[in-house]
Amino acid sequence: MIKNPKSLYDMDASLAVIASNVNAYYAGNLHAYRPVAVELRKLLCDTQGKTNNSLIKRLFPDLRLRPLSVNKNYIKRTTALYIPGQLCFDGRGGSRMIQLFNELAPALLLDDWLQQKIFDFRTTIKSFIRSVADKEGAHSDKSYNTTLRKTKSIFLTNDTIAAKTILSIGCFVIKTLALSMIDDNINEIGAQVINEYKKIGRGGSVLSLTEFATQSLKEISMKYEPASSVKAYFQRDSKKLKAATRILESYQPSKCFMLLLIGFKNEIWLYEHSLK
Repeated sequence: MIKNPKSLYDMDASLAVIASNVNAYYAGNLHAYRPVAVELRKLLCDTQGKTNNSLIKRLFPDLRLRPLSVNKNYIKRTTALYIPGQLCFDGRGGSRMIQLFNELAPALLLDDWLQQKIFDFRTTIKSFIRSVADKEGAHSDKSYNTTLRKTKSIFLTNDTIAAKTILSIGCFVIKTLALSMIDDNINEIGAQVINEYKKIGRGGSVLSLTEFATQSLKEISMKYEPASSVKAYFQRDSKKLKAATRILESYQPSKCFMLLLIGFKNEIWLYEHSLK
């Protein structure tokens, strides 16, 4: 399917805005989650009347996203508030939401993904994103709705659960799109990886999500690095280092390649991608 140039340009802009504001938030601008919510609405759940105008739906109608980590049975009609992810504290008064989504579970189509319950029985991912985007990001209503009254009342160290969750969703969406676009271009990437392997031996392709988000539709900029360089990213975590070492030493270059993703707070993931 030929994609509309303006839609592609708009998505490119949305990803860049999310990335720059995620980085701004972690640099100390605690209001930067608001434009992230606006761009998430534009990408995931923008409607005009009864027409779905969401960019991802328009450009990637079959895109699938991993579900929330929370067991849906934990959120019942009587649940007052369920914090859906885990908190990671930086030791300097800051925190972030991690493991909000279960990367081992079967992925969902966008419409089903948006309807997942989050926080309580009445709130979905879709209604949460739209609440932050419509009442804080794009507009200034005189009062919060029920969703925001609840999520804005809970502070996690330096900010509310609403802000932390919006940022986590934004990072996850960029990561999902990066992996999807790698899959879409696997033949070209595979050929590049094989050539690099012949030159320098075992290693992996390294992709920064910040770089991807700022040039996502121009090219997928990945640098092939030798195994020793890839392992260096895991030096702070001995368990991950052992696992990464084992994987880098045992993968079959003719069948797959290693992809190291670097997140916005230098989170790291090592994926095995099959070559077609």
